[in-house]
Amino acid sequence: MSEVAAFQTGKKLAIIVPYRDRAEHIEQFVQHIRGYFARDKIDKQIDCRVIVVEQSKGKAFNRGALKNVGFLFIESETDYVCFHDVDYLPIWADYSWVERPTPILWHGAEYRPAHPGQGKTGVIKHNLELFFGGVLLVPNDQFRQVNGYANDYWGWGPDDSDLQNRFNSASIALGRRKCTFKPLYHDNEAYEVGGGPTRIAKVNESLLKARWKNRFDTSQDGLSNLSFSILNERPIEDPIGERVVPWRHVTVELDGNASPSQRAALKGGASP
Repeated sequence: MSEVAAFQTGKKLAIIVPYRDRAEHIEQFVQHIRGYFARDKIDKQIDCRVIVVEQSKGKAFNRGALKNVGFLFIESETDYVCFHDVDYLPIWADYSWVERPTPILWHGAEYRPAHPGQGKTGVIKHNLELFFGGVLLVPNDQFRQVNGYANDYWGWGPDDSDLQNRFNSASIALGRRKCTFKPLYHDNEAYEVGGGPTRIAKVNESLLKARWKNRFDTSQDGLSNLSFSILNERPIEDPIGERVVPWRHVTVELDGNASPSQRAALKGGASP
């Protein structure tokens, strides 16, 4: 698709950012994304809005459920969504309309230190041909078709891999765009300092494998059984004013909780 054709679609985009306890990163993200969508020669033409979904304290972090919350908030206003981790900033990227689920994170995700600043540490190596996380574009109807993300991965969880399995199970073809991002480093709760998996990573990987050993019925876990309470909702004001892109920040409390095995793993491993 040419650049001109890409923006004649009239499709509306929402960027959904799951978030908790990374104040420095969210400040950089907001500033960078504001400037990017005001100045990028291609993406500044996209009809876009952004929602940051923050999880309240008290329970293990649940990234997949927060993405589902953001989708429910924004679904009726948009045609496609971008599930965007707060620790990747676009440099040369393409957020235009996609007809299939399409990861766009490539350069910048190859290697990441698991625990930067803690001396000798392990390195996260992503197989980019299989990598499905970080920054993902999805048409709303296809995300709805697979019932969204799983809600059951508390603590660090392979929610991206689970979603990829959902699309594969539904015979929805996947795309790929090889865009460039700047990573923001942070401690990764899936890895010990030496690079091995944490206890919660092992528990949730076992859950993923058990679910998909046989074809998982996605109607059991996802958008359809998501439960949460809204604690606060506010706009994020734009002090720059280069381009009006609606931003909102929603703080929610998720219902439900980690399983006994997840709680035991979190108690003995890294904090969420």
